[in-house]
Amino acid sequence: MGIERDIHDLLHHHDCVIVPQFGGFLTHYRPARLDEARQIVHPPSKDLSFNRHLVRNDGLLADRLARRETIAFDEAGSRIAGEVRGWRERMEREGRLELGRVGTFFKDGEGNLQFEPDRRVNFLRDAFGLRPVSALPAFRVSPVAPAAITAAPHETIAPVVRTLRPIEPVDPKAANGSDAEATERRMPWLWAAAGTAAVLFLAVAYFTIQARPDTVQWSGLEFFAKAPAPRYHPGTVPATALVPDPMEEMMEPLGAGIVFLPLTGDVDNLLPVDLGDPLAEVAAVDSTHVATHVVTPPIKASTPSAEDRYHVIGGCFSIKENADRFVDDQVSKGHSAHLVDQHRGLYRVAIHSYARRTEALEAMEALRSGEAEGAWLLVQ
Repeated sequence: MGIERDIHDLLHHHDCVIVPQFGGFLTHYRPARLDEARQIVHPPSKDLSFNRHLVRNDGLLADRLARRETIAFDEAGSRIAGEVRGWRERMEREGRLELGRVGTFFKDGEGNLQFEPDRRVNFLRDAFGLRPVSALPAFRVSPVAPAAITAAPHETIAPVVRTLRPIEPVDPKAANGSDAEATERRMPWLWAAAGTAAVLFLAVAYFTIQARPDTVQWSGLEFFAKAPAPRYHPGTVPATALVPDPMEEMMEPLGAGIVFLPLTGDVDNLLPVDLGDPLAEVAAVDSTHVATHVVTPPIKASTPSAEDRYHVIGGCFSIKENADRFVDDQVSKGHSAHLVDQHRGLYRVAIHSYARRTEALEAMEALRSGEAEGAWLLVQ
């Protein structure tokens, strides 16, 4: 099946589909109708017509064909032109052209091109699945009273009259009085519930203070008090290298190079992280323990400049005071730490910044094996 498949699909979503250098197919809404001669009710639909004067290419058919066949737009236009040439040759040779699920073209006695749409296809999406149904005439029967059926023809039936009892008015004062009495009956239960809740609260507070008299205070019972913001404190324990499990060497590593990780805690927003190349580890096994020696390249410290595009990030902080503390801590250790920028509410602090990628990777690997295991590379 050629481009007639694309024409059929596009007519369900568009009112006009143009075939370049051939003509345009137009659809018009038609409501549900009754065919009295055939006694059939037709569902709403779209009538299809053809206009041979609409030959200017609007790109709709070519875009559809290019997406379906995964080809270039120009190639799709060439295919459509070749298909149209084949249609014209078939019309000249056979005098008839049938497009599946679209319609049939033919020439009348005067040689004019005519189009007959396929009546079996309904291009209205809202009427999908609806079929014509039979329209059977309905015969109306006048209602007859049951008593009239059993009575004789010459007898007269007397009408039945029923008297309805009037609705008694409601006294507003009496209604308010009943509501007040109900409220008074509920008051003792409300007071009892409030007293029980107060006793339980005091009991919990008392036993909490008795259980931990040195640490629990009355101020600790302020449930709605805001917790103080966390502050950054430099670590005092030197970083140590962990002894890897020999079985881990047989496992596949997480990878190297630039990967995307949810560093901010939001799995929908990933940040590019350069993991670099894994370091070589030399393991020595003796009779008592397994020691690990990591080959650590030296860190080439440099003063930050405007040409530095590679930043070795040591931490991201939501509070600027903590970011400044981290910068001071790293500077005291001999690093050229500085605040890079603020990205999505986080202050990103670089321990070192370099203009060359190789130097940044060497510094990142050295920091990972030492005092900053979570260091990563930011490229700007």
